[in-house]
Amino acid sequence: MGNVSIVVSDHPTAKQMLENGLGARDVLYGLYDGVPLPERGSYVPPLPDVITIFHEPIESDCRTLEELAEQVRTTVFHEVAHYFGFSDGELDQMGLG
Repeated sequence: MGNVSIVVSDHPTAKQMLENGLGARDVLYGLYDGVPLPERGSYVPPLPDVITIFHEPIESDCRTLEELAEQVRTTVFHEVAHYFGFSDGELDQMGLG
């Protein structure tokens, strides 16, 4: 995996929620922003793709450190899968939605 930044932010912006078809009451743990690898061809974007992990919603929904660690792992894996071209539907079928 190259040219990908992973950042942690407090929570998604209103713009990020709207761009992903989510409302104010929806929860978003992570977001992949970039061109998935299978769609690039020979094109290499000059700026890195970005995976953002939103820690406040994750922390709010997890009751134990173990649950928190598992949710962070699942969220990072989910967003990395988008980099490799997996859709939300495919990830749901694999139990990673």
